[in-house]
Amino acid sequence: MYKLMRIFFISLILSVGILCQGPVFGLGQDMEFTISCEKAEDFKAQDPIKINFKLKNTGNAPIYVNKRFFLGPEESLINDREVFLSVTSPSGQKLPYKFSYKTGFPKSDYFALLNPGEEAVSEYPRNINGTFEFNELGEYKITATYQNTYGSEIGLDVFKDKLASNTIVVKIIK
Repeated sequence: MYKLMRIFFISLILSVGILCQGPVFGLGQDMEFTISCEKAEDFKAQDPIKINFKLKNTGNAPIYVNKRFFLGPEESLINDREVFLSVTSPSGQKLPYKFSYKTGFPKSDYFALLNPGEEAVSEYPRNINGTFEFNELGEYKITATYQNTYGSEIGLDVFKDKLASNTIVVKIIK
């Protein structure tokens, strides 16, 4: 009995000690991933369709994120993309990703510590017209998924859960 109590108190002291060291990254984090289109109006088939990405820390503790937002096909290996898009045509068909390329590790500058309430926004909007073919007239539904795998190679405990974004609608008029 004495031995069990001793183990319990040692475990309790270690747990409290770890929690009192500062933020415990990766525990109980709440993140929100959203996408937006740079232009809110109707598009012609040849118009650029520029998408912005945003991660927001909605939790109570700081968390590192990868804000590179490297876009790749859903079918690619997880370390060959950080974001993939699901684009559904007006006829209900899922559009294939047309062109992909491999990338290396993100620069350390791409990792940011987000305090509660802070956001990381993509450096520039991604033109997805050409990456996907918007040939059909009507409304396309676009949803993004974020899942980072990098950061531990430089000693950071980075957010690595899979997050689905909101869905936006892009209308091709001619």
